[in-house]
Amino acid sequence: MGQGKQYQIGSFNARQLSRSTSTRIKAAMIAKLIRHEQMDLIGMQEVLDADALIPIMAVLGTDWDKVWLCSRPKPGIKDPDHDPRGEGYAFIWNKRRLRLIQTNLLSGEKEPYEPQVYNEYRVDFKQELMELVRDPVYGRFTVSGLGGGNFELRILMDHIRFNGIDEEKDRRFWKLRQNEFDVLTKSILPKLEDMTYGTQMPSYTILMGDYNMNLRRFWTKKPFLETPQDGLALGDKKIVTVQDQPTKLRSPNYKKPNEPTVGYLHNFDHFSYNINRLSALHPACRRVDVMGTGYYSEYYGDYDRYRLEISDHIPIILTISP
Repeated sequence: MGQGKQYQIGSFNARQLSRSTSTRIKAAMIAKLIRHEQMDLIGMQEVLDADALIPIMAVLGTDWDKVWLCSRPKPGIKDPDHDPRGEGYAFIWNKRRLRLIQTNLLSGEKEPYEPQVYNEYRVDFKQELMELVRDPVYGRFTVSGLGGGNFELRILMDHIRFNGIDEEKDRRFWKLRQNEFDVLTKSILPKLEDMTYGTQMPSYTILMGDYNMNLRRFWTKKPFLETPQDGLALGDKKIVTVQDQPTKLRSPNYKKPNEPTVGYLHNFDHFSYNINRLSALHPACRRVDVMGTGYYSEYYGDYDRYRLEISDHIPIILTISP
């Protein structure tokens, strides 16, 4: 997996993947995506229970590891767009390429820093930075193999709230999503990037997931992320959000005048990071061409079949070159 010193980090909304929906076809296809695209680490959203990963891991084999985490909706949040189902996340990684960071215990022994639901953030009501409906998850990884790694990847993954509201008609919900993005990029991501753990390794922090918001381009639809195209300046940091190719499929019930009823609708899936630091790794982002004529040609042009068998999202990949 991977190409030499390149590492491929994937993000994928698996569309309510559960014990009952993780079919043989879906598990085989997800494993095929991971292997063929040479992903070293993939973060998955909408994995609703841990058992959903069992058939995927069976196909991937013993060189792979995984963790499942659940971020429950906050009981005190009564927003009208409240999503009662909660959110499950998963990290899957190639043990030959990456491993969890080891932390030092008081006894002198070491243990893995297990990925966790991250809720250690502050809100700032004066700046309209409110509590997230679903907390993100956070994992720390480094290079596997003899001698250990010489850099650390800090991965923050989130699925920004969804409400099914047409933001062109009610921008209140657009603002709620923008607020969650602001909390993640203005508060949590900078804090995690500045954390010191005593590992003496350079660290790189990446936010990824389904933002439920489009980057503002002439071909994209609302709702738009309100973020500068050249990056958000935060002191010595410049937070950029990348991946502007469409990744969200149209619903079979999506019908508007003069618009197609099949194909893509939004580019909701993104990565965000401090380009002033990550530029050292030469980041490059791409969408997996599942609908193309190459390796996945069985889905060529058949959006409804892909949506039925796999997901309503297309995976995206960030390549880094240490």
